[in-house]
Amino acid sequence: TESRQTKITFKYANASNDDVLTRDFALLRGRNEYLFGDSPWSLFAESLLEYDRFQAFDLRVTLASGLGYRFVDNDTTLIKSRMGLGTSREIGGPNDEWKPELVLGGDFKHQLTDRQKLYCTIDYYPNWTEFSDFRLITDAGWELVLDGESHTSLKIGVIDRYDSTPEGRKANDLNYSLLLMWKTK
Repeated sequence: TESRQTKITFKYANASNDDVLTRDFALLRGRNEYLFGDSPWSLFAESLLEYDRFQAFDLRVTLASGLGYRFVDNDTTLIKSRMGLGTSREIGGPNDEWKPELVLGGDFKHQLTDRQKLYCTIDYYPNWTEFSDFRLITDAGWELVLDGESHTSLKIGVIDRYDSTPEGRKANDLNYSLLLMWKTK
């Protein structure tokens, strides 16, 4: 609407090699952004649920809110930032307690042509009591419209999740995808 943007994303990957499970993760993010007319400022509230079978926790819950600022917002380009406060909890892991976090992030979208666009979202979550404890989530990609009438597109994407305190597990998790998409309008 004119006063609010709501975005919900769900990403899931499952892979195996010779019947051995090598990847099993899911990310569910919901973000409400409250807009103030023509002002570049906004307020946001978000939640993020992370499941990863190969991490030291069963489920990570993140809740955050803060301020957003749009540097560029026109028909072809969006550059916006956000900063705020939040908390996260790794349920079922060795650190099963709420941690206070800062939230620093940004979004970039650019329509290269009428058939191509780029996007990138970066979110940095440092523990505000111990800055060496942080997470960084990057989601970037390129989309190409293959057929405008049937709304089919090709999407190449990358999700990189970094956790500075992986509790003996892998700190960096890089996932890439090549998707054929069909959208309804």
